[in-house]
Amino acid sequence: MPDLEYLAKAYFLLLLLVARLGGFLTLAPFFGSRNIQPSLRFFLALLLGLAFLPLIPATAYPVPGTLTDMAWLLLKEVLLGVVLGFAAGVFFSAFAVAGQILDLQIGFGMVNVYDPQSGVQVPLLGNLLYLMALVILLSTDGHHLLLQAMWRSFEAVPPGGSWSSSNLLAEVVRATAVMFVAGIEIAAPVLGSLFLADLALAIMARTMPQLNVFIVGLPLKAALGLGLLAVSLPAYAVLLKALLREVEKSLGAILLLLPPG
Repeated sequence: MPDLEYLAKAYFLLLLLVARLGGFLTLAPFFGSRNIQPSLRFFLALLLGLAFLPLIPATAYPVPGTLTDMAWLLLKEVLLGVVLGFAAGVFFSAFAVAGQILDLQIGFGMVNVYDPQSGVQVPLLGNLLYLMALVILLSTDGHHLLLQAMWRSFEAVPPGGSWSSSNLLAEVVRATAVMFVAGIEIAAPVLGSLFLADLALAIMARTMPQLNVFIVGLPLKAALGLGLLAVSLPAYAVLLKALLREVEKSLGAILLLLPPG
């Protein structure tokens, strides 16, 4: 005869695991892409939950007596997964921020493309740099780092465990600030060159008033910006590795803020 009480506890534990993993996969880099169907994301969370299930004793998780208590525990798991997914994905938005800054300076600010990753219109270079960051992430096994962080979260806060959000907000704000700073650093080499180009065009406009600086400057800045961007693309792999270390640092800080398991 199967132990029905044990099966009920194991099933409830699996629900808690899938809830946190589902919240994480909704906002995590690559996994949260709009190209990945929600049903596929759910099955991925289910497979990961089944993989984690034998590693956690199900007997320590009694089934709540009421549906309200069960829904509350599941909601807390989803929220914790969303916080971890946002902390992991916000750093990769630095490439989109850098691309948006470059679009405005080069002259592509009026050109937007539909981004299938987020489902909205994004700047041209911002979409290019963000997709390049995702490719480098997968090629360097960065997704393994994200899954490892999820397992560490189950060690820090067991499924259904209590956690406080008072200190997590400060870490999320810090991660967002780092995203904007990293975006400016990524765009800095090209921005510096475009500033010098603007300065040279301003001097030409003063010395040769008959020259239409707008007609000359627009294609000149576009060619200069795209050329410098192509030259600096190999350096972005190094920057992404630094951002991966920042992702690991941010997730580790969040896990340290959580109560010990």
